[in-house]
Amino acid sequence: MEAGSNFPNNGGSLHLAENFKAAWNQNHLHLIIMPTEKCNFRCVYCYEDFKIGKMKPAVLAGVKNLLRTRVPTIKSLEINWFGGEPTVALDTVLEVMETAKSVCREHNVYLRAGMTTNGFLLTADAYRALVDHYVVDYQISLDGPAEFHDTTRLQANGKGSFEQIMANLDAIYRLPIEAGEILLRLHLTRKNEYVLNDFAQWLEIRYGQDKRFRFTLQPVENLGGDADLSELVLENQERGWGENSHPVPSDEETSGMERKHDESYVCYAAKANSFVLRADGRVGKCTVALNNDYNTIGELKQDGSLSLDEAKTARWFRGWSTQNQADLACPAASVFL
Repeated sequence: MEAGSNFPNNGGSLHLAENFKAAWNQNHLHLIIMPTEKCNFRCVYCYEDFKIGKMKPAVLAGVKNLLRTRVPTIKSLEINWFGGEPTVALDTVLEVMETAKSVCREHNVYLRAGMTTNGFLLTADAYRALVDHYVVDYQISLDGPAEFHDTTRLQANGKGSFEQIMANLDAIYRLPIEAGEILLRLHLTRKNEYVLNDFAQWLEIRYGQDKRFRFTLQPVENLGGDADLSELVLENQERGWGENSHPVPSDEETSGMERKHDESYVCYAAKANSFVLRADGRVGKCTVALNNDYNTIGELKQDGSLSLDEAKTARWFRGWSTQNQADLACPAASVFL
């Protein structure tokens, strides 16, 4: 993981104060929920092991009871759906969101939700149902045109996925829905670096007239797992990409989805009001270091209470005492190193 520098003197203290206030704001709750840790894809660079299946009834009850307990005490709720692949457990997502809608409406609490999805099962009907349940923001990864994408973002059966994802995006594009955004995350690799700019322009022509669609560029990283990624990962961002060489996301922050981070960025894992709820009921802070013991900070009980290990939890907030940008931007580095 990359090291960072301390906050700059010019404006650094102001950024730190604002970020601290947001990270410890008890009127806001951010939940990253994994309704299943199984996936219908086997992307070659994925770090997950897919050992945990769909959320069991007791855990599902715990999630809904947590919402019933906490929502009356807050002013805003943000839910990000993660996996595995969350659309594999679409019924669980909709059931939880129905509870969230109801309790937030009852207590006049602002609700917004998003989803990181491979897009393969995100049909027009699924998208419409999710938007009706306040899941309005999406992040979908594409690894370039079909001839590149279909060699890295494979289905579990070994087949490609590009054609179905594009069919779904086209169908969503035709829907008269204006809510939220669909962030297309374009993965840059050694293999596709020379075609990705043309691909980005092709996407811009195809979807650029729809204000829901936005784009960001992200080099593929080695985040763990057993695969040899030397043929894909660009070392130290070998290629320079200027502002006119790739699509740049809007500066407007409309969700908790990933953006091109500035020097004051604070990871969700460093925030005291953010938790990862895993499909087996474990509570974590980070969606990458899933198999590290220090990432399991507690357990979600069926009654909706969180039983947390205070010592483990506190380690994730180290950056607030060091005031080091590296510790705040990626607290996992300081926790596990």
